[in-house]
Amino acid sequence: MSMESFEQSDNELTSTLPVQIRKVPKSLEEIVRITKFNKSEIRLLYKGFKQECPSGAVTEREFQAIYSHFFPHGNCQYYTTYLFRVLDRRKRMYFTFEDYIQTLSILVRGTIKEKLQWIFRFYDISDAGKLTKQTIETILHSIYNLLGPNNCLHQPLTDATIEKHSALIFEKLDFHHVGSINFDDFENYCLHDEQLLNTIKLLSTTTI
Repeated sequence: MSMESFEQSDNELTSTLPVQIRKVPKSLEEIVRITKFNKSEIRLLYKGFKQECPSGAVTEREFQAIYSHFFPHGNCQYYTTYLFRVLDRRKRMYFTFEDYIQTLSILVRGTIKEKLQWIFRFYDISDAGKLTKQTIETILHSIYNLLGPNNCLHQPLTDATIEKHSALIFEKLDFHHVGSINFDDFENYCLHDEQLLNTIKLLSTTTI
């Protein structure tokens, strides 16, 4: 069964995107196959995606503009840069509905291991296959900047506060004391943290 709107969105891409790498899902069945959503959920998600992204392809600048509407009091520049890196799986300088829904499928319907792999990749901003205290601190900075000054923290937010928070997290993760964390270390820690696992599992109950 072809999904006509997918084909139409391909034709609507702006001329700034090279023709040879323009790609949208060919059919509804294909999206069902590569995700854990059913046809009704995919149609609903695609409708929302098209409302925010009429061209069918989202550049980093457009992604930042979308986030700025949801976090008007914060600075979303750095957070969206790191998140865009994960969504743009094929390094084309834009992502499509297919990229978006595959990520959403992992976060909402994926196994614990799949979710942890995604989280690890998000924090691994240098694509080094490992996390350091600096990378964790960088991501935390981006999150606090995203939330802005009205984030209901009970203490003043300073660079020193973020550095202390990052150090505490890293100390728990780096139980080998080697200065970096690979995915196996990260997974092992998370699987033994019941509160963290429950938080991750809550993603599976998100209403589409």
